[in-house]
Amino acid sequence: MIMLRKNKIVFVTPFYLPVSLSGSGLVIKQYAESLANMGYDCSIITANGYNTRWWYDPFLGKQIRQNFNCINGVKIYRLPCLHIASFISLILVRYLKIFLPKIITNKLELHYCGPHLIGLSKLLKQQKFDIIYSSPLPAYINKQVIVATKNLAPKPKIILGSNYHEKMSDFKNSQLQHIFNIVDKVHVSTKAEINSIQQQFNVPSHKFIHLPYFISQPKNEGTVHIKQLVEKFSNKYGLSNKKVVLFAGSKIKPKGAYVLLQAMNQLYKQDNSYRLIAIGNSTPHWNEITNNLKSKFLIDLGFVDDHLKETVFEICNLYCMPSICESFGLTYLEAWYKKKPVIGADIPPVREIIQQAKGGLLIESGNTDQLVQAIYILTTNKELNHKLGLNGYKTVLNTYSEANIMHKFKKLMLN
Repeated sequence: MIMLRKNKIVFVTPFYLPVSLSGSGLVIKQYAESLANMGYDCSIITANGYNTRWWYDPFLGKQIRQNFNCINGVKIYRLPCLHIASFISLILVRYLKIFLPKIITNKLELHYCGPHLIGLSKLLKQQKFDIIYSSPLPAYINKQVIVATKNLAPKPKIILGSNYHEKMSDFKNSQLQHIFNIVDKVHVSTKAEINSIQQQFNVPSHKFIHLPYFISQPKNEGTVHIKQLVEKFSNKYGLSNKKVVLFAGSKIKPKGAYVLLQAMNQLYKQDNSYRLIAIGNSTPHWNEITNNLKSKFLIDLGFVDDHLKETVFEICNLYCMPSICESFGLTYLEAWYKKKPVIGADIPPVREIIQQAKGGLLIESGNTDQLVQAIYILTTNKELNHKLGLNGYKTVLNTYSEANIMHKFKKLMLN
């Protein structure tokens, strides 16, 4: 009996464990670990840094010193960064952009998106991967993959995980056209993402693979432990009989963090039972706003572990992320898994996800009045809250389960 060899797969991405992952990094972790569990030879190639600062600055950036290890069955190769190249690109873009031709600034901006990995070509040649999944745009590593595989024989199949954000200027860089031209397939998570890419770039429809993301079932779900965590958190912050709104993500304007603060401030003035739990990395501007508000409604947490993350999704009444920089929105799925309705900005990919699930409300991005009204409706209309949360839950089980998505992933991407 002839045994067919399973594909040797590598994901090339800017960050990986032990870095705290979100967005595209979390998606890649889920794919890699799921494939490893299926018996595939699965690897990660990433930068040897904890943060973006390391790509440019070896003095103040934080390095991961372990160059290779294996986590949950996935091999991880961490390559050093060419700091000087990214640093020069950053300086030129930031201070001399107005004096440079557009074609030069486009090249510099792509380089500036980093990281620039040292030794990528050599590693790809040595390991002889069958499939390379490179993600996300507009990271410079995607161009590096194109260059590094140009003369490889046999040439591996290259899949680009786009994570395309139509509202962000970096995603409109004309230098990305070359990447789209060379890769074999472009993985998108919504049909809206295909439309956005084709409006900006010349990419034939046959190159696209439309496949949503998934969430893994929380390990603590249904256990006594998570119930204890919920009770402890509720008692600590006095959340009994409170109207609790959750935000999870980088606390920046494109994520809708500031408009949410304004909306919650208005609601709190009318009804002091409103509370906002905010998890994720803070920024100086966020800290400035929250200090000026001196808000008693805000429970401001940083990047939390999986236990605490599951706790706050369990305890909230609704999840709100009115972000304009989403290609999908994994956290909507996390909220739905806990049967919580969501509020998102009315942009194409988010509209597609929320309307198909009938699991939440949409608001015009940046519209504080609409956001206030949406939060008020979902915190006062318990019947609607329950209905939308249950719709989302059913959608996660039927559409966004790991078994369902990974079956399609193998069929569409690995064959």
